[in-house]
Amino acid sequence: MTWYPRRAAAVLFALPVLLAAACSAPAAAPPAPSGPSVQGCVPGAQAPAGDVAFSHATNVRITGADGYRVLTVAQPFPGGRPQSVVLVGCGDPAPVLPAALAQAPVVRTPVSGVFAASTTQLPMLTELGALDRITGVGGLALVTDPAVRGRVTSGAATEFAPNGTLDAEAVVAAAPPVVLSAGTDDAALPALSAAGIPVVGWADYLENGPLGQAEWIKVVGALTGQDARAAEIFAGIATRYDDLAGRVRGLAPVPAVAGQPYQGTWNVPAAGSTAGILLRDAGATWLGAAVPGTGTQERSLEQVLAQDGDAPVWLADGPFATTADVAALDPRLTALAAVRSGGLWTRDRATTPEGGNALYERGALHQDEILADLVAILHPQVLPGHVFTYYRQVPTG
Repeated sequence: MTWYPRRAAAVLFALPVLLAAACSAPAAAPPAPSGPSVQGCVPGAQAPAGDVAFSHATNVRITGADGYRVLTVAQPFPGGRPQSVVLVGCGDPAPVLPAALAQAPVVRTPVSGVFAASTTQLPMLTELGALDRITGVGGLALVTDPAVRGRVTSGAATEFAPNGTLDAEAVVAAAPPVVLSAGTDDAALPALSAAGIPVVGWADYLENGPLGQAEWIKVVGALTGQDARAAEIFAGIATRYDDLAGRVRGLAPVPAVAGQPYQGTWNVPAAGSTAGILLRDAGATWLGAAVPGTGTQERSLEQVLAQDGDAPVWLADGPFATTADVAALDPRLTALAAVRSGGLWTRDRATTPEGGNALYERGALHQDEILADLVAILHPQVLPGHVFTYYRQVPTG
């Protein structure tokens, strides 16, 4: 069990040094680009230029140069080397690139279409008014947004990674202007690159903190020509998040049980993980609150029961229709005080029958909404009348 089971636990990485070679002698001007990176942009649209300021995200940067920008992801997947993509305005001439970027893929912006492998990318596109630019989604089953699902079912967008397996032939045939990866070292990605299809290694989940993940909307802003709007949306999320955290700061932390056992192991969020930061900012204390690190720590069920057994709140993954279902997972879990007192909550309020969960889609951007749910659970007096977005209180039974 992890708080974001589609990917590994978040870790902090240093910023890339790939562009240090940009001061070297430039390569000869390349021929005018051809193929999907030219055909897939919005003619006449003005692409923003210059650096993009990131205040929380550290795994990505966008820097301006003479006639182009460079989007660099430090860790496109765990253990991966830095990857850079060159962003050039739709009608701009081919730039003279330094030798360090000679092999980097070129994306003409604003892009007219995006193949989004991860559901976390979808709300960033829709909130920037770019629903019509979603031309491909990884797996329809995990998508919760009805508007995005409608694009796939109508044929306006393609499902290119059903069951989590990327169909390279289908992607090459569709020739999208850009593919946003699912954050893994997918064996199919080299085939896309060989076909001239630019791939952005999407690794929001490797950011160290909820606002770092949310700030990746600025990457989508750069691709779609919406820098200012992306910054505005993120600023609103950060302001609301900070306001919520400020409301509980100074209150006595509420003991909570975090997560649940999986195959005999209980992976508890460490203090510096994204889940741990959310818990801390919501005013919780838990078994991992004093454990340094950015991932999870393995604990036994006995350890959790001994330290957090009397906690009034259990923030579980579920699924539990009622508290009676807890015993099916492990009868010993019924000893948790939260099970007996009605303090069991799961993160499955907004799910689909196919397995989609809005917390892993909309919640990746709207970390303020996740925090609001947690604050309302742990300190209900702070948010009276709160309408929950992602969390559901499990009825006793």
